Amino acid sequence: MIDKNPQIMKPILYITLVVFISLVSTWSYSQDMTGTKDTVAQEPFETEHAEKYGFDFFESDELLEMTLSFDVREFLRTKSQPENLDARLTVKLSETDSLSQQIKVKARGEMRRTYCAFPPIMLKFKGSGKDSGRICGKGNLKLVTHCNATASFKGNVLKEYLVYKMFNLVTPYSYKTRLVKITYIDINRPDKTFEAYGFLIENDDKMAERNQAVVMKTMNATQKDMSPKDMARVAVFNYMIGNTDWTVPYQHNIKIMKSLETPVEKPIPVVYDFDYSGLVNAVYAIPHERLPIQNVSERYYLGICNQDEVLNTVIEEFEELKDDFMGTIRSFEYLPKNEKKYVENYLNSFYKSYNSSTYLVSALNRTCKHF
Repeated sequence: MIDKNPQIMKPILYITLVVFISLVSTWSYSQDMTGTKDTVAQEPFETEHAEKYGFDFFESDELLEMTLSFDVREFLRTKSQPENLDARLTVKLSETDSLSQQIKVKARGEMRRTYCAFPPIMLKFKGSGKDSGRICGKGNLKLVTHCNATASFKGNVLKEYLVYKMFNLVTPYSYKTRLVKITYIDINRPDKTFEAYGFLIENDDKMAERNQAVVMKTMNATQKDMSPKDMARVAVFNYMIGNTDWTVPYQHNIKIMKSLETPVEKPIPVVYDFDYSGLVNAVYAIPHERLPIQNVSERYYLGICNQDEVLNTVIEEFEELKDDFMGTIRSFEYLPKNEKKYVENYLNSFYKSYNSSTYLVSALNRTCKHF
């Protein structure tokens, strides 16, 4: 396991190149214009759940249309040192109805704030006055954006969304997501309005509450401290999608949960942030310099060495999930055919490379981490 601060995980030369590309991309960033309609629903939320969380973004897998109005130029200018900016979020409920609320937005993402012309966004809700409870009473939601205005980056965000949906099939200890089509309105330059796909990620607290658990803040845990099967599921899933951008120490792209139902049990790791995986294959994604692979599309197992019966049980689960994984990919209508074919082929390569679970266990054990 590579236990290294993620802020220093990229070579200096690469960071220099990334900064240069980002500056050029930000100045040249533009997209197609489109219109928008902003109406406000009249009925307040009445349940205790709605008062706490408001509109349930994750109750459906259908595409959700939203409008986000804010000072886009200021957002891009300050992305390296993010500021909270005023914004209005409108969620379309139907052709004649919507919810609208004043919120704050802030650029987020360590690497993507540097590289992306349009970085990911944190939506910060704090209801007050007539807006209170309209969409969300309080809390934050992560919005994964398209990064740059090209077809390949559109494909990246859709593929990463699919990875989250696939991990939902593996375990309930995973983040729910919602695909969104966002109309971005620059309040000072309405002629620069544009549309793009993105997806929302479930709030940490809500994900933990759904699983009768709490998120732990400890930074001293390692893989050996985790629930063995849950840790193996995370490690095998990351291997399947070609993701090496995670570590339990430092909790890099990992959250650690403690069950409230069975508090004596070991903690559970929850993985997120899959843009560095081989399945997504983003142009900026490179393996860590200490790994013996040259490209993120090469798989490399970073899991702990487990007893064979633990790995065998988890591998059997993945074998049974193959049709569900493929069904999730094939039924996803928003991903272009060529991108969908790439995802199917990459996933199939995981299954076709091994003739038996015994062979796969042997292959994983060759690079597993000893403690």
